[in-house]
Amino acid sequence: MRLRAARAIFAAVLVALVVWAVPTPETTLAQDEAPTVTTRLYPGWNMVGWVGKTAPVTDLFEAIPELQQVRGWDTEAQRFRRSTRTSRGYRMSRVTGGQGLWLEIAGDAAVDWERPVSDRYVLLTLEGGLNLVGWTGSDGTPIEEAFRRWSDAVHYAFRWDAEAQRFDTYVPGGGPLNTFAELNRGDAFWVAVGRETRWWQSETGRTPLEFGKGVSAERQVEVRRALTNVIGFFAERYGIEPPEFTLKTAEDSPSQVTTHFRGTPPASRVVLSVLEIGNNLVGARLESVLAHEYYHVLQHRFARYPYPPSWMTEGAATYAEGIYEASLLGRDGGTIRLKWEHRAEGFGRALTSLEDNTAPAYDNQATYPLGAMAVDWLVGHSALGPGATEDAPQLLPLAEQAEHDSYLEYYRLLVSSGSWREAFETAFGIDPDTFYEAFERDREARAGPVVVFFGDVPETTRADFETLATGTYTFFIESLGVRPFTIASYIAADEESGRLAHETLVREGVVGSAPSSCSVGLVRRAIIHEVTCEQPLTHEDYLRRYLEVLNARVAIGPQWLLSGIHAYLETAYAVGAGLAEYDSEIRSRTDLVRSNSTPLSQLTDADSWRAAGADESRALAFVAMDRLLDEADQGALKEYVGLLPRGEPDWPEYEPGAGSWEAAFERAFGLTIHEFYEQFAEYRAELTQP
Repeated sequence: MRLRAARAIFAAVLVALVVWAVPTPETTLAQDEAPTVTTRLYPGWNMVGWVGKTAPVTDLFEAIPELQQVRGWDTEAQRFRRSTRTSRGYRMSRVTGGQGLWLEIAGDAAVDWERPVSDRYVLLTLEGGLNLVGWTGSDGTPIEEAFRRWSDAVHYAFRWDAEAQRFDTYVPGGGPLNTFAELNRGDAFWVAVGRETRWWQSETGRTPLEFGKGVSAERQVEVRRALTNVIGFFAERYGIEPPEFTLKTAEDSPSQVTTHFRGTPPASRVVLSVLEIGNNLVGARLESVLAHEYYHVLQHRFARYPYPPSWMTEGAATYAEGIYEASLLGRDGGTIRLKWEHRAEGFGRALTSLEDNTAPAYDNQATYPLGAMAVDWLVGHSALGPGATEDAPQLLPLAEQAEHDSYLEYYRLLVSSGSWREAFETAFGIDPDTFYEAFERDREARAGPVVVFFGDVPETTRADFETLATGTYTFFIESLGVRPFTIASYIAADEESGRLAHETLVREGVVGSAPSSCSVGLVRRAIIHEVTCEQPLTHEDYLRRYLEVLNARVAIGPQWLLSGIHAYLETAYAVGAGLAEYDSEIRSRTDLVRSNSTPLSQLTDADSWRAAGADESRALAFVAMDRLLDEADQGALKEYVGLLPRGEPDWPEYEPGAGSWEAAFERAFGLTIHEFYEQFAEYRAELTQP
């Protein structure tokens, strides 16, 4: 008899794979201070979710006199456990929150079963294969929303309708064929998953949410849903239940975490963390910022303040934001890493300069992505395991690397370790000094152009674009001794691929909106180009952007000198690449100079440049640069750029160089600027001779 009953249940499970039908047990949630759930149980078999605290299974028999037997699924053994009032053997002994149950009810009448709802967190572990689970979350939750954070693992789900004696079924992508559409508290159902998965069902947990005046009901729902996803991500991915904190949002809220401590460092204890979110943050950006700020809450929960090194405080939060975007928001991990690299280039010093909490340079926004790059490196290293060396390839795809929690484990270890360096080595498998050396080597090696292709771009065409991007970058460094910022080139095969590229870059925040042109110049250090566009992508597109890196230095001199350097380098590259002949270039510009009477010394700013005519001024600047370099020693241009002052005297990174552009000019070219003006005037006079 027992064997037949078990087989009957299992047969119903198998039938659910082919039967897609309708209604569910009637369930209501009471609104008392201590909430309860009431479920109507029908004669025969019912699927019910346990929403209370862990309890002995005998409590169910005491609460439901009509109950004949209880069955729970042992996922590991792939068989049922069974309990009756007098059962023995392979039986159930207790029920736990989030567990799904089969209850057999005797008699001919339905029974209403009221039971308390536990306020404890529910974080289930689902094994690969079939799982019988209960739902402890909110009523009316769409099943896609409930499965969202790990939906890639779901194969199907189905729920027994005891009143109608049929299954409701859900299959991802099933659309209108699905009859299992939403979950109510106390529901139970089968779910088949392709891998072991954690499932956070407690939404925002016990986090108080304080909404300021003017925050709409729709906005409150949006914030709750976003916070649920963020808490759920860290709970499901790393098994972290949320610490106590408060979330606030109002019209003018900043986005930050304010943490109150008890005691003085290093023994400070967190009293309260308040996470504030700007009311202007919506959609995916809301979740990204919440992930960043919630990570700070976890830092405060795990470690005692302060927690060195300083660069990791924001770097790890930025990294957490990135892996959340790659894992849950569908962002491209490679593009996220490129964005970090681009934004970190504004900080020209070593990472070690940011180790101390008092480092003034930490105010530089470029240190957030630089810290993220460092944490990315460390998590990648720790993911390789004990055999990893500092020279081993470090990085997994970002969404895959999110499975490794060393960037959280480090903060857990800070409390019990003798020093932050000891915690660092234990968490990441490398000591700080060795890491700093290896990271700076990798940082140097990674600097340079990146070319990303969309669509079917032929291999030979790919090679041409990669040569162009790499060649201009290397030429710039060799000519001036200055490393330019990295430009990422996004090359699309055709209009359709170009549209995909634009949509991707808009989504990743590389560009603000999709431009109408099929060939776009620098947009946040990115060049977007379609191969089929009539306008070709040339070395000038790169060099003109790279030369912008000199503006902070070269622009302190006269306009003709800055523009002359630009024109000279563009021509020199074209000549070296076999795209132009230098003699022809100098002749065509000399012809323009013969008809121009403006003294070189007058082309000092943009106004005088335009007054003399843009084409005439550009030709004059090129010829002057040619003459200057012809008379100077080899490498004089590189020396001049290196001697220019960098920044302002009150800047932490100020480099005085030769003290002024005039002094740099004299030392590099071997004559004063006034002497050169006189010599060039004599040279121009000879040019006008027939």
